[in-house]
Amino acid sequence: MPRSPRVELQGFEARYYDSLLKLGTLGKYEKFIQKAIMDLHLNSEEVILDLGAGTGKNAELILRRLNSNSKIYALEIGEEMIKQLQRRQRRYSQIHIIRQRIEDSFQLPQPATLAFISFVLHGLDHEKRREVLQNVHHNLAEGGKFCILDYNHFDIDEAPWYLRVFIRKFECKPAADFIQRDWPTILEQNGFNKISQKFYFKNYLRLLCAFKI
Repeated sequence: MPRSPRVELQGFEARYYDSLLKLGTLGKYEKFIQKAIMDLHLNSEEVILDLGAGTGKNAELILRRLNSNSKIYALEIGEEMIKQLQRRQRRYSQIHIIRQRIEDSFQLPQPATLAFISFVLHGLDHEKRREVLQNVHHNLAEGGKFCILDYNHFDIDEAPWYLRVFIRKFECKPAADFIQRDWPTILEQNGFNKISQKFYFKNYLRLLCAFKI
């Protein structure tokens, strides 16, 4: 059976998350995430809300494209992940760690120009996803951009066998629900417009971006 919703990784899985991800994707993940970050079309000076920042690996890759005046507000709740975030924070002073659940209300010290969430939203029940969207809208500057890197919309029954098995046997329970929903329409219903999409891995993964109205 698919696993119950569990966004926070713990123990061995959390301590060696980056290494396990690299091993599990045969070294392809970093190249993929670098491509996705390039597709964010970052300005040199951004204020970024990183939702479910994990180890901070994505934040580090993003900061390589930004100048010293940029900021990343990294929201994370897992203790093991925060320890790794703190190690990266010592190298990158632009990272500001906030111990915060992304579905609970929060107020950033300043509005973000970009909100980014990578392979986290599909792990939440749908009502909690809506709360995340509300939090993003509240903390984005007018005209700010929200980007979701996650599964694309597709028919799971028509997907390759290995993807069907992974989603149904190993992914968290809400993942199939996330895949089946019309996310461009959901974003429009929650105060975002100017939808754009980039697709990866035979269109099974997607970078979905929209702007705050």
